[in-house]
Amino acid sequence: MRKITWPLLLLILYVVVYHSYFDLGLLNSNDFPFYSGLMIKSATLSIYAWDSHVVLDGFARFISPYSWIFPVLSYPQVLLGKLGFDWSMIERISYFFPLLILSVISPIILIKHFFPQNKFYLIGVLIFSFNTYSLLLFGSQVFLAIAYVLIPIVFVLFSILISKAKNRLNLSLITGLVLGLQMLIETRVAVITIFLVIFYALFYWLFNFRGLNKNKIKDYIADIIFVFLIPFLTTFLLHAFWIVPSILYGRNPVEALGAAYSTSGAVNYLSFAKFENTISLLHPNWPENIFGKVYFMRPEFLLIPVLAFASLLFINKLKNKQEKLYILFFTLLGLVGAFLAKGSNEPFGGVYLWLFNHFPGFELFRDPAKWYPLVAISYTVLIPFSVWKIYEWLKSRDFLIKSKFFNFQNLFILFSIIFLLFLIRPAFFGQLGGMFKTTVVPKEYARLESFLYNQNQYFRTLWVPQKQRFGYYSNVHPEISAQVLFNLYDNKKLLDKLSKKDSEIILQQSAVRFVIVPYDSEGEIFLSDRKYSEKEYQGTINAVQKIPWLKEIPGFGRIKVFEVPQPKDHFWLIGEGQIQYKSISPVEYQVTVKNVQKGEVLVFSEKFDKNWIANSIKSTPHNIFNSFVLPADGNYTLKVYFQPQDWVNIGVVVSILSLTSVLGLLIFGYVTKKW
Repeated sequence: MRKITWPLLLLILYVVVYHSYFDLGLLNSNDFPFYSGLMIKSATLSIYAWDSHVVLDGFARFISPYSWIFPVLSYPQVLLGKLGFDWSMIERISYFFPLLILSVISPIILIKHFFPQNKFYLIGVLIFSFNTYSLLLFGSQVFLAIAYVLIPIVFVLFSILISKAKNRLNLSLITGLVLGLQMLIETRVAVITIFLVIFYALFYWLFNFRGLNKNKIKDYIADIIFVFLIPFLTTFLLHAFWIVPSILYGRNPVEALGAAYSTSGAVNYLSFAKFENTISLLHPNWPENIFGKVYFMRPEFLLIPVLAFASLLFINKLKNKQEKLYILFFTLLGLVGAFLAKGSNEPFGGVYLWLFNHFPGFELFRDPAKWYPLVAISYTVLIPFSVWKIYEWLKSRDFLIKSKFFNFQNLFILFSIIFLLFLIRPAFFGQLGGMFKTTVVPKEYARLESFLYNQNQYFRTLWVPQKQRFGYYSNVHPEISAQVLFNLYDNKKLLDKLSKKDSEIILQQSAVRFVIVPYDSEGEIFLSDRKYSEKEYQGTINAVQKIPWLKEIPGFGRIKVFEVPQPKDHFWLIGEGQIQYKSISPVEYQVTVKNVQKGEVLVFSEKFDKNWIANSIKSTPHNIFNSFVLPADGNYTLKVYFQPQDWVNIGVVVSILSLTSVLGLLIFGYVTKKW
């Protein structure tokens, strides 16, 4: 009966907390995309080096450093969209249901690998999948969450390799595949996993070091090959489709994001968690998950590290040397994770800043909270171990009251579970937002989408102050956030800038045809003191309505749409010639220019990048755009092409061949029993 009771209670817990996952309504958050039926229809399997929807600086740009996520986003749309599924079903089948399944399986695999005799492994599921950090991930940042629940599986695979498992080549290839999948979903979490693996390998080898001789050196070389070289090389080759063009493009993708992503100031700003938060596995934004809103420390959470580190009290009673190693490792891991997750806060906050400025790859972690998974992994092992050993200790005490219906050890287990559930009580009372609640796309956005989609000519839309999550966009009608375009995040200054005459020229040359003030149905754009403000919304509308060169187009309810007079096209001439063009793909256009004179300029209203070329004519900047100076009088038929696409194509071939080869080797090894 007990074997059924605990899994059943866990299932009920999942249904209660994640009831929205099992509804039919749309799940969405500010950090998780929404795709309408028309947007799903336009999804493609092709991977491009240029994207019209990267709004980091207002316009499209080279995106290969960020295109690792593209297959995860687009392929489900293409494959499931063709079967008639809408986004609410695609997101469940592709992301949410796998997330829930892995959130159960993954911590169990972790605990059972290191302590197979621990019968309280389901408590590890509570620690790993129902802590404040994971719950906020599951409710907002789903790709991070999926990569997070893959950490234990990847770590266990590497751990088996480190302990010299049989069939190491086979396992090395499988490990590379799973790590490659994790990196495909979230590169930063994959980097954290690699840190965890290297940290464990060094700890394990140091703990088991027995001197050097010829045989030992051969063993260590074999370890490096099977544990690191083969899995990492496999992962690298699988991701060649974005790594190859990123390297050849020759620009650090993090630095390309600007100072907000690559300076110590960003780290200081985002170091919301203090050491008492991180050591207690308490997210500083719990439970509302409002960016920048940090709550006071909740003292009840301090029992979490006490329970975790209580495992050290039983270490001397362990007869198995390796189990002692595991307890010491996970204890140290929890401390290291808590130290890193606090960022630049004391104690020794300067260490994190030094790592951020000097250690390669550390600039990916301007948000130190990304290190919380190390604490979660540590406690997922330590707390079930402590509970197990305390239970066994209570069970062995002869002086305690024992009966068929009552005993202290069972009372302790019951208290532990109730305490862990008490810590996450907001999840039971509906106090968590994001994807813990379903939402509905307002009819206004469906009306706007139909209006934009039915206009064939190219143009951009400018969203003031920023795009709303349900706003429609496409390659023909890309979107721009006014905040990003003008680099102004104060609403009053932004509206003042937009009202200037030079802003009209900027928008015209940027091919912006419509200025849109969104209906803030989710209460996340027009804010005052972190709460939705109708006054801010109405004030924005009133200010835009007063701009004389904008003409309001009625009929969209609480969405306000304004038309910009005489916007330029995607391609336009500084001169007297005629121009026609055809879009082949986001990286290739066929342009016909007639009756031009020498020195006239073809302007291409995409952000300037020297890698755009028109036949043999290299791009030169015109304001912020690309332009091509025509060298002679006459007519031209030009192929305007983004050259890094050649690198992407090479990378795609390498990735496909690598995946095919790895799968072929695994099948061959399985059939022949050679490895």
